[in-house]
Amino acid sequence: MIVRVVSRVLDIAGYKLRWLYYTLTLFLWHRPVPWSTTIYGKIRRLHLPVRITLGKRCRLGDHVYLATSHTSDIVIGDDVNINLGCVLVAVERISIGSNTSIAEYVSIRDQAHRFEPGSGVRGQGFTSAPVEIGDNVWIGRGVFIGPGTVIGPNSIVGANAVVHGVFPPNALIVGAPAKVKKFIEASRDRKAG
Repeated sequence: MIVRVVSRVLDIAGYKLRWLYYTLTLFLWHRPVPWSTTIYGKIRRLHLPVRITLGKRCRLGDHVYLATSHTSDIVIGDDVNINLGCVLVAVERISIGSNTSIAEYVSIRDQAHRFEPGSGVRGQGFTSAPVEIGDNVWIGRGVFIGPGTVIGPNSIVGANAVVHGVFPPNALIVGAPAKVKKFIEASRDRKAG
């Protein structure tokens, strides 16, 4: 019992030391991170400043990669979980609603390469459009979310989906390319309560 308590105290101390380190070296350039944020490992970044606004009680997994330009930003609501190996790259804006869970190895990018056949992708530039993810969204493992995507609140995105476009609330979104498979209804137990 004592070993478990000591182990838990050391875990919490590690989380708060990482919080302090990243607050002073990464996030302080734009906005301080709320004390209630938990950082489970290394955060990777392209350059400073990383223009990110984190809500309360967020959790960032190990090896999360964040990249913004000097004018773009990433805005994350309260109680958001971003798991191991996720990549968020914004040249305009990525907005993630509160109470959203993002599984490991998800890539969210608000820009994509232009491509004209016959000359390769290099040097052709990018197209960009903001990405907006609503409240209470669950994004499965390995999903790619591209520029201009809007995912309505209370939706689920199935693992490995390739998501481009506008999706309504309460949708189950799956596939490559992603499509609405069905709409999600509240269970009878929840409706009654």
